[in-house]
Amino acid sequence: MRRTITKHAFVVIAVMAAFMAVLLPPIPQASADEGSRDMYRLYNPNSGEHFYTADSNERDHLTGVGWVYEGIGWRAPVQSSVPVYRLYNSNAGDHHYTLNSYERDMLVSKGWRYEGIGWYSSDTNRSYPLYRQYNPNAKAGAHNYTLNSNEKDMLVRAGWHDEGLAWYGVGPGEGAPVPQYQRPSGGTYPNLSVTPNLSINVSIADQRVYVKSGSNVIYTLIASTGVNNATPRGTFRIGNRGSSFYNAREGMGANYWVAFEPTNTYLFHSVPTNSSGQYIVSEGYKLGQTASHGCVRLSIPDAQWFYQQLPSGTVVHIF
Repeated sequence: MRRTITKHAFVVIAVMAAFMAVLLPPIPQASADEGSRDMYRLYNPNSGEHFYTADSNERDHLTGVGWVYEGIGWRAPVQSSVPVYRLYNSNAGDHHYTLNSYERDMLVSKGWRYEGIGWYSSDTNRSYPLYRQYNPNAKAGAHNYTLNSNEKDMLVRAGWHDEGLAWYGVGPGEGAPVPQYQRPSGGTYPNLSVTPNLSINVSIADQRVYVKSGSNVIYTLIASTGVNNATPRGTFRIGNRGSSFYNAREGMGANYWVAFEPTNTYLFHSVPTNSSGQYIVSEGYKLGQTASHGCVRLSIPDAQWFYQQLPSGTVVHIF
């Protein structure tokens, strides 16, 4: 028997449906990309590992112990439905990152420590793919992840394995600014060889070196003098100079040194180098604060400028 719905019954049903819609929660949807966050990229020159983190405190801690900050690798969504898992191998000192929960679980079963969700991959944005490469010869830093297809291709030509897509970002990377210890303290250097009435003032309180022509300061350099007042105060003159040195007792050397007479014991020189002649990053970042054994540290180009142009016999006042 066929029944028809009366107008009154239709109205009742519509009202009930609206009432139920208010009571029942909506069906949850997969979370879309929400905002973005910078993903910092760092490099360990000792192990060769690249490390990635959204935590600026972690970034700053690592640069303080010698890692090189390479800038923003990419921008990740603050939240999405696609987590990127972070793991750590305490034996190799190596981190690994993956979207794959099966890969995560396999590595944990082999002794890797699961460190949680490192960040998220984009749900919808496909404009910023990150590529994964593997170095079969490396004990640490075996994987590299990059937004840069040229970097990927260069590594593959050098023998790395192309492992395809790693995940998606939501924004481009950004190179790190050049650290202070690698660049001039100011603008164009004046020519010291023709500067009249040239003298050098070193302010221990300011951690600055003032280049003067007569009574006028013509250039200011950021410096690091000795800890615990190890830098001598007084009036000196520029004496010997050399391209580099290494002090085995102190475990460091420097480039572009210029000595103070009469002792020639204390020097202007670059930020420190290690036994291999490489600049010690953690020491470089100390520029602008007391850090030396008594010498006056300068940025690399500032020290090179003094080495090349500061005339012998120039008066140096340290106070």
